Amino acid sequence: MVAEGGEGRVFEVLDRPGILFKEYRRPVDASSLRDLVVWASASGSLDPVMATRVRLATAWPQSVVRGAAPGLADGLLMARAPRRFSLRHRDGIARLATLSYLTADPVRRAAAYGLVLPGQGDAARIGLVYALARTLEVLEHARPSVGHGDLSAKNVLWSTRRGPEVFLLDCDNGERFGPTGAPLGAPGRRRAMTPNWDDPTVPAGGNPGFASDRYSLALIFLRVVGAGHFPVQKRQRMAETVEVELALPSAVLRNPAMAPDAPLWAMLGRGLSSMAGLRPPASTWSAALSDVLIGLGASAVLEAVHAAQGSGASSIPGEPIVGPSAPDVAVRPRPARPRTEMWTFHRPVASGGHIPAAGGARGSQASTPPPAAPPAHLPLSAQAMAGLRRAFAGWKSLHRWAGSALGTPGRRSVGARRAAVCAVVDFVVACVGLLLFAMIVSPFLGI
Repeated sequence: MVAEGGEGRVFEVLDRPGILFKEYRRPVDASSLRDLVVWASASGSLDPVMATRVRLATAWPQSVVRGAAPGLADGLLMARAPRRFSLRHRDGIARLATLSYLTADPVRRAAAYGLVLPGQGDAARIGLVYALARTLEVLEHARPSVGHGDLSAKNVLWSTRRGPEVFLLDCDNGERFGPTGAPLGAPGRRRAMTPNWDDPTVPAGGNPGFASDRYSLALIFLRVVGAGHFPVQKRQRMAETVEVELALPSAVLRNPAMAPDAPLWAMLGRGLSSMAGLRPPASTWSAALSDVLIGLGASAVLEAVHAAQGSGASSIPGEPIVGPSAPDVAVRPRPARPRTEMWTFHRPVASGGHIPAAGGARGSQASTPPPAAPPAHLPLSAQAMAGLRRAFAGWKSLHRWAGSALGTPGRRSVGARRAAVCAVVDFVVACVGLLLFAMIVSPFLGI
């Protein structure tokens, strides 16, 4: 097992490297999954070039794992995200590179985790949204079209190692839509939406619609390029007019493509609008961001995105970005104020000393931590705790490895051998544990 969530568990398929098995907690309608599998194939709704783009940028369902009940599926097989879509923290542990790393102050994130992240308004951030727009334009302009519906921080991975790239997770949550925008899936099917990333026009208990991905794309641009959370949905649900101040470096705003009066900002307002009909399609975003990157002198970013996606071809010519401003949302870019404080990272010190909040401290609090008194007992360091967590996770995985074979008819002899390995490991661990316990208590007993 490599992950566990509300919908189910995800496992490695040991004899198929790069393939994962997602097991649902409750069986789901198999026909909807089967339709998504067929849709992404070259013999389905996509030509080979567009099918390649979907394959390289998504964990699209590849096969349906049918259950015992007729018409129901227990899970599916899908591609695993390549390793470049992960980030290694200063503790040495690699974690999936979700959008959450990009939706906060990059200096703070760098101090907290030991990462080097692109700054606000950086061409790499715009390139990531451009890569996402080019992926979504394929989904939107195929026939039938597909909406992901849950483009949240946890479901969009990113990488800049080969150039800006994205990788979409939970694509089995997608829905096919007909020419009128009506869903084609099984009636009554529930689709997930992540709070604070959802479309505010979707009623409580409803499913994301055809235009929900357009809202998500605009929200991701705002949060990723602006490196902030920008909570707007609550005000939109209360039918309030929303004005967003977007602070960007002055050097970025001096470029005509990103200037305060550039058409890009009116397009962003329409994308965030509660009037779904105003939201621009992904192809308009793709064309607009291509122009922005060229205007910023970042043609190399464009080429890197195209190379990572297998082709620079568009799925459909982009519509012009000109249009009226949204009456309910206005985005006003302004120059960012000079930074007056910096985030730094301090390791926790002895009891009675200075222990900053998680992720570091800022301002004068970070500059001179008070001296630590030498106590009798020191807390375990972050590295030691991380090592213990990894060891415990390995111990659990070893026992699951044995248990999976013991519980499978025809493999019990294999399971017995694995159980013997576990018994030896447990015996060694017990001996080491007793030795350490004896070393700790012996001074108190005078031994």
